Amino acid sequence: MSESTTLKNQLRAASGEQACDLLLENATIVDVYTCTTFQGNIAITDGMIVGIGAYTNGKQVVDGKGKWICPGLLDGHVHIESGMVRPEELAKVLIPRGITTIIADPHEIANVGGTDAVRYMIEASKNIPLDIKMMIPSSVPAAWFEENGATLSSHDVDVLLQEGNVYGLGEVMDYPAVCSGDDEMLRKISLAKTAGCPIDGHGSGLDEKALNAYRVVGIENDHEAITGEEALERVRKGFYVLMREGTATRDMEAILPAVTPFNSRRFAFATDDKHLDDLIEEGSIDFSVRKAIELGLNPLQAIQLGSLNAAECFQLQDRGAIAPGKKATFLVLNDLNTFEVNSVYVEGEKVAENGNLLTSLRPNIEVPSQLLNSVRVKPFTKQDLQLPLKNSNEATIIEASLTSIVTKKVVEKVKIENNCFKPNKNQLKLVVMERHHQKGTIGVGICKGIPIQRGAIVSTVAHDSHNIIACGVDDDSLYHALNHIVDIGGGMAVVDGDRVLATLPLAIGGLMSTQPASQVKWALNQLQGALTEIGYQEKVDPFLTLAFLALPVIPSIKLTSKGLFDVEAFTFIDQ
Repeated sequence: MSESTTLKNQLRAASGEQACDLLLENATIVDVYTCTTFQGNIAITDGMIVGIGAYTNGKQVVDGKGKWICPGLLDGHVHIESGMVRPEELAKVLIPRGITTIIADPHEIANVGGTDAVRYMIEASKNIPLDIKMMIPSSVPAAWFEENGATLSSHDVDVLLQEGNVYGLGEVMDYPAVCSGDDEMLRKISLAKTAGCPIDGHGSGLDEKALNAYRVVGIENDHEAITGEEALERVRKGFYVLMREGTATRDMEAILPAVTPFNSRRFAFATDDKHLDDLIEEGSIDFSVRKAIELGLNPLQAIQLGSLNAAECFQLQDRGAIAPGKKATFLVLNDLNTFEVNSVYVEGEKVAENGNLLTSLRPNIEVPSQLLNSVRVKPFTKQDLQLPLKNSNEATIIEASLTSIVTKKVVEKVKIENNCFKPNKNQLKLVVMERHHQKGTIGVGICKGIPIQRGAIVSTVAHDSHNIIACGVDDDSLYHALNHIVDIGGGMAVVDGDRVLATLPLAIGGLMSTQPASQVKWALNQLQGALTEIGYQEKVDPFLTLAFLALPVIPSIKLTSKGLFDVEAFTFIDQ
């Protein structure tokens, strides 16, 4: 059907001249423009809302009495790879919960496989009920000195924009490049601006002048505010603030008191990085809406943040509200205050009900072979894991937090054996091993704040270069953990001595599983059981905390394959 014919059909249905495709009667409509509710009938034709009012003639009629109708939810910033399943599987998890659009930045897998990996993610996101707007990773690698698998240049950005399958420029993480006016970074930003694309921010720890620089170049949003004061500073400068609720980063409780009826239109929600088990057990943006309500935000305002605000932030004028001319993508709620989702409609078609996906998905896209063989390391010995110390009784230590990706730099006395650091349950040895090009570089450091009592944990999810990262109480466990993760081609594991207690293979780039979400959830449960076995008693998943200990663009101190890095001074530390 041509666009002209479709529009004529919609106009005739809007005027009442002909029956609409779907008529939703007697429901209470959530008006996110005014944060009010009202009774009305919703007329839908060819996937669009064509009218709200006294419509009575529909080819299909659904009685919405006792229900609330609100727009589908949008996640303003997410890395699909953090869910550890391919996009098709993620859709099965998110759609029944009411998340209908996500703004996805594939920079995790781009750091492994470059433009080919980005194109795989684009293809895997097509023709599924979840509308995935794929951004072009802007900072691959996250910092120029990183040893990742691939680089995305301004030429690559240009080519991807020309291909027309991307939506905007992903989070600009390399803030020194922005602030110094680096030509290559400015070319990427200029290309996106010329194409009229949104540009995502990543303003972790930025001071006033750096935030000014971000706005000057056209960066429009930020998900790195962790306090109400930081959030307000960004709003005053014209940013949208995406309140983040992920697995390791939960910022809403600190930020929400800064949200008022006068500034709330500049706030939205994002998950950023959330593990599959958390997505299944507590939810995604639906969880953010419920939590905001529990923390005292008006339910209508919470829904506004999760729909209209995010849509307008990303220039998605065709969604985000229940209004004529918008996509008929909406949720039917059993209860407004608890945000209990009864059913989900995408462009006029019911796709989920009572937590179950109703529509069949196409077969999974074939994964490129290079992404299935991404763990390549130079042979190593246990001796390569030693950490000699110049100052025999003191060392710089990374103090991690289980609820934040920001670390602290501390100097403490440590145990020494043969002039090398000897790990223990209070001061773990931390290892980052290059795994893309067999360079053989290994960074060794010390961390605290991940309370395992023995053994080691290991993963190929190590932001953003995704080298192998491990921490442990003893060298034997670390050595066996690193060898095991190489043998399985990437993933996560819990090891005690020479025993592998549990493992989750992540064959796609060392980041995502080829298995269904249910199987990945089972493996994650096995990892949690194994963590208990090595004495870990906390509720927060330590693997996500571990993953961010290698990201040298988040304060304050991190470990890369090249060594210990002071983010604020932007220099390496010599122990």
